[in-house]
Amino acid sequence: MNTPLVSVIVTSFNHAKFIGSALDSIYAQTWKNIEVIVVDDASTDGSQKIIKKYQIEHGLKFIERKDNYYTDKIKQGEKPIIQAMNCASGKYIAVVDSDDLILPEKIERQVGLLEANPDCTLCYGGIEVLTSDGKLAPYPNFFINGDAFSRLLVNGNCGLYIGSLIRRSSYVELERSHPDLVQEDWDMFLRLAKIGPFVCDPRTVAYYRRHDNNTWYRQDKNTLMYRNRMMILESWCDEPEWPDAMALRWKHYANHEKPTHESINELLLERPNDSLLHYLLFCIFLENNEIALMKKHLLLSISYCDERLSVLPILYGIASQVLNTPIELEILIQDMESRIKEFQTQPCYQSALEKLKGY
Repeated sequence: MNTPLVSVIVTSFNHAKFIGSALDSIYAQTWKNIEVIVVDDASTDGSQKIIKKYQIEHGLKFIERKDNYYTDKIKQGEKPIIQAMNCASGKYIAVVDSDDLILPEKIERQVGLLEANPDCTLCYGGIEVLTSDGKLAPYPNFFINGDAFSRLLVNGNCGLYIGSLIRRSSYVELERSHPDLVQEDWDMFLRLAKIGPFVCDPRTVAYYRRHDNNTWYRQDKNTLMYRNRMMILESWCDEPEWPDAMALRWKHYANHEKPTHESINELLLERPNDSLLHYLLFCIFLENNEIALMKKHLLLSISYCDERLSVLPILYGIASQVLNTPIELEILIQDMESRIKEFQTQPCYQSALEKLKGY
């Protein structure tokens, strides 16, 4: 029987409370031909001592970083996870965060699927959430067999590293992600989907732990997630699906996950030309009846909005109701006519232009 080697990457940072359980779940796999590579990103809670104990018992490879990658303003070298993945020698790569768990048959099932589907770049299975009180809760999995790129870009990621198995020969073909990207599962999945199909098995293979020391409970979670999502989307802005992906993000942030005023201001320091952030500020100032600031950020949102986005004519329509002097409206009409001549045959743009000219 063919038993290819699987490299299991464990990313560690300040999870001394959980890393033993994570490693135990790896060594309890029914698939025994594994190499375990642990990379610790300068933990301060004694995680290294626990890892070294397992190193003595099981012979795992340990990459002990002295400086934390993500606290350095100027990033040096590879990200910890990439550093470890580059050391992998297996035919397949699995990734386990040091606070998560994989079920015993996870690797065996997924090796079987990838062996049976040699054109597939990635296999993934179901994930459940392990809450801080030890209970299991659903995770929003969705499953795609075959070409996954379009749906991944528009709808977001279908899973997490913890639920996947990656073909290493596909991984080595990929360009590296932005050095400041913190959670790169989605970006990695997109890059893999771009070069080959996925195969999935919806049965649960892993537990993703939520606790007070992971991203789910970070105080800056919303700011972090916004930054990451937009950084990833911008790297795919030339794809035909990109406008649909951005339309969904606009709806999401405008209607469901509105960042705080403080978060928006923080993000604008990094992203001063972000049309969506200016629109969110417009909404805040509209609610507070701060007219001058409301107009300012609406116009900035229009100015920075990509002409391919379906929200742009809507923004012009809002402006036709908010701007109240002939001079303001005339300037806006000139702007619209100069920017989007190629789009003016579309009904949505014609309607917006008619509203503006009807002042």
